[in-house]
Amino acid sequence: MNFLRSRQVTALAGFIGAAFVAGAIGSWATFPNVRDWFPLLLKPSWNPPGWLFGPVWTTLYVLMGLAIWRT
Repeated sequence: MNFLRSRQVTALAGFIGAAFVAGAIGSWATFPNVRDWFPLLLKPSWNPPGWLFGPVWTTLYVLMGLAIWRT
């Protein structure tokens, strides 16, 4: 029983890690371009503040890893 639980926890950590790696690759590929043009965009008044994106994307990556693990 303990071995199966250990395997499940390891698999969950692996899937969450894979989601973060995929996000890091995407960020690495687009960051130089986004840094130049994104601040120049005219954004609506309801645009969320920049500090909110980090916690939201972190939550999304964890949930994506959890979803694929449960699948």
